[in-house]
Amino acid sequence: MRTERGFERLITFADAVAAIALTLLVLPLSEIASELSKDTSVGDVFSQNRSAFGSFALSFVVIWVLWNAHHRMMEYFDAYDGVLFPLTMVWLLTIVLLPFVTQLITGNQYDRGAPALYEAVLLLSSLCLTGMSWWGRRHPELLAEGPEADRWRTEPMPIGVPTVLVISLLLTLVFPSVGAYPLFLLLAADNVIDRARLRRWRRRQPG
Repeated sequence: MRTERGFERLITFADAVAAIALTLLVLPLSEIASELSKDTSVGDVFSQNRSAFGSFALSFVVIWVLWNAHHRMMEYFDAYDGVLFPLTMVWLLTIVLLPFVTQLITGNQYDRGAPALYEAVLLLSSLCLTGMSWWGRRHPELLAEGPEADRWRTEPMPIGVPTVLVISLLLTLVFPSVGAYPLFLLLAADNVIDRARLRRWRRRQPG
């Protein structure tokens, strides 16, 4: 039995997992602080632990962006089913894994294969969000009633992020020396690909 309370618990659980993942990011930094001596300056802390601080910042931003995308999409939903539930759980798995794979990509000792693994986790997370969006558009009974949900259901589904991530992963696998630099293409995912598709779709609509 799928009730409104069950849907609220699912969203609350997802928010809690993302919040815990964000909180756990600071644990390595806490260990650094506990090992400092009295003669260590703030500048020394940052210069000697750049990879740790880089890992923290990168993971925080990535989890923030993914959670925000999930949050904005769930605003259109009012219920869940046997497809939306496992997609949410797999998406949460990628959120939990992100601090680990980010640590791999920011550590010099883990260069081999780390960028590809990082991009694969991001791609899986993005595909889960795309799958939720696709499923909701084809099952309006799961969506909230109102003009905003109706408009969202008829608009073209965003595919910019997964498309860029596929290209980035292929480039990294074929040319390992490029590392994770192809991820900068994500800057164009929303502004170029998805917005261009949305403008083209709107021009084709009557009136």
